[in-house]
Amino acid sequence: MRPILVFEDIRSPNQTHLLTLGGVKVKATRYAWLSVPNWIAFGLLIALLGSKGESYSAIIWTGILYGLCLSLSNVIHSLGHIVAGRMAHSPMDVLLLTATRDVTLYLQDHASCPGGARLLRSLGGPLFNLLAGAAGLGLMMFFKATWIHIFVAVNLGVAVWTLCPVPTMDGWVIWGTLFRARSRGN
Repeated sequence: MRPILVFEDIRSPNQTHLLTLGGVKVKATRYAWLSVPNWIAFGLLIALLGSKGESYSAIIWTGILYGLCLSLSNVIHSLGHIVAGRMAHSPMDVLLLTATRDVTLYLQDHASCPGGARLLRSLGGPLFNLLAGAAGLGLMMFFKATWIHIFVAVNLGVAVWTLCPVPTMDGWVIWGTLFRARSRGN
C-alpha cells in the first residue's frame, strides 16, 4: 500500500543514498527536492485561508513561515522515529525523503517485530512533535515571535494528525497494536 500523501514509487531502485543517521540509511527519491517548495505552497494556502484582511505581503510571509515550520516538523517527526526505533531495538532500515513527506521503511518481516517494538517506534514521531511543540510553548513565555506560535501550532497539529488511525500512518499502527493487545487480554 502506498503511504498517504506520497505520490512517488517508494520501491523504485532510483533512490539516492544521502547519509547514514543513527544507523539508518537516509535516501531520497528523484523528486525529494520538491519537498520544501511543496510545504511552502501548503503553508501559503493555510495562510491565505486563515487571513483576516492582512496585506498580501503579510500573507506570503506567514505562508512561508508555515511551510518552513511544516518542513521542520517533518524532520523532527522522522528523528523521533529513528530514536524510538533504536530504543525499541528494532530500528528502521531506511528513511526515504520524498516530494511530500518522509517515509520510514522497515525491511524486516513485520510479523517478526514484537508489538511493543512496533508501538514504541510508531510513537516516536508524534512524541517528538509533541515535545517540540512543548518546547515552543516554553519559548513563548520569553519571546513573542510569530514564528514560535506557528512552530507550536504546526508541531501539535502534526502530532495529532499522525496519531489518527489512518492506514500507513503512525496512528494506524499504534491503535491497531493497542486494540489487538486489549482483545488478547494483555
